Amino acid sequence: MPGTDVWFLRFTFAFLSHLQQGGHVVDRLSGRCIGNSAGPAFNFDHMSGGPLLWVPDLLPSRHLFIGHTVCPGFDRISSTFDWWASTPFCAPGYDYLHDGTNHGHVPVDLAPHAFVPVSVGDVDAAAWTHGGQRMVLVYGDPIEHALGCFQYTRNEGRGPRNRLGRRPLPELPFQEFALQRALPSYARMFISYQAMAQAVPGAVHLVAEDSLRAEPARILSAILSHLKLDRWQPTMIDAVVDLARPKHIGAVERELGRSLTASRASRRTPVWPVAESVTEAAMDPALRREALTLLASLGVDTRYFEAPPVTAAPRADAVAAGRA
Repeated sequence: MPGTDVWFLRFTFAFLSHLQQGGHVVDRLSGRCIGNSAGPAFNFDHMSGGPLLWVPDLLPSRHLFIGHTVCPGFDRISSTFDWWASTPFCAPGYDYLHDGTNHGHVPVDLAPHAFVPVSVGDVDAAAWTHGGQRMVLVYGDPIEHALGCFQYTRNEGRGPRNRLGRRPLPELPFQEFALQRALPSYARMFISYQAMAQAVPGAVHLVAEDSLRAEPARILSAILSHLKLDRWQPTMIDAVVDLARPKHIGAVERELGRSLTASRASRRTPVWPVAESVTEAAMDPALRREALTLLASLGVDTRYFEAPPVTAAPRADAVAAGRA
């Protein structure tokens, strides 16, 4: 989901896949060699952002999608939410698999091939018919997400499509932007995973981004287990999490003389500075109550946003069972 730490997941899965293939990664800060020192070194020149990642020894499909998209398969049940189709996303690029991208040439990282064709129809169908297909949503706090969207819109969102009625989005106060554009957009993405978790039990796992930040090794292990990739020793998980830490990636970037992620932001702050008045508005408890009421009115289970930061969000299938 936009705003979540996609690059952390991309690096950890890339390192795991490389080590599984008999390679090694050298920690640029400690000099420690992780993996088989006689095997090939990790090639950072082959990391460009995907969205597909070449994982031949991890998945039968050999490709893993890490990026922003509506949950595969949701198109079959989206009409049950009468607001869904008419609710716009608040920025381009939210739904990579369904927004008209050239799926005949989808970029792949770390592969012997640069591109691969993807059948979106097959991916959506497999969510219902292929028991091995698994999806994970790493979701951020809705208000934090709205704040990031607000700053993006203020800096990059000018144009004919970035309007609320006749009013340009960058001119809206934060509270109005959050309630009328960012939070409905957030709900549109979130509900697709929540609904698919209920419709296809066991296929979808929802993970709070705060949990990933607080306990990256444990949460990554849970994600791997959900994806049926649970062959790893805890020490290996700890190692790839450590290799993906911002300081180490920064050291690699200095060695290469370029950014590996281009637009990657820090884990906690938006790309652009936030005005103090906007930060105060985002921290207003009244706004949060109104936001959760709005999300609940759209069918979002707001219990996902009530868990303590260090505790994993409830499993979607457990929530569905609790409702039954």
